Amino acid sequence: MRPQLLDAIEGFFEQGSLWDGDALAELIARLDAETAETGDPLPERLGRFLRSVHLRMQLGEIPQRTRDDIEAIVYPRVWKLMEAARDDLPAGELQTRLEVMNRRLSRLFARE
Repeated sequence: MRPQLLDAIEGFFEQGSLWDGDALAELIARLDAETAETGDPLPERLGRFLRSVHLRMQLGEIPQRTRDDIEAIVYPRVWKLMEAARDDLPAGELQTRLEVMNRRLSRLFARE
């Protein structure tokens, strides 16, 4: 993942935009475009993860407890992904970090 994309992702979360549906949709579109432009599959995979949060938002009001649980998964996992990308860890390690995020969020939504 390119450094400018990592900076954009970091800025998105620093601004607290996770619960802004339009901003989240824009980030997802940017991640998809990054994969189309560079051939790197990881941004699009991160976009799929975030898309599940966006879809849940569209289903209706998310209780505060569920929001807290989502944030407890998303924030540290995205940070770990960005950290791994900035440290030039192998693509397999980044993929593993994405898969962990997906599993945890899937379990949360299944319980809900």
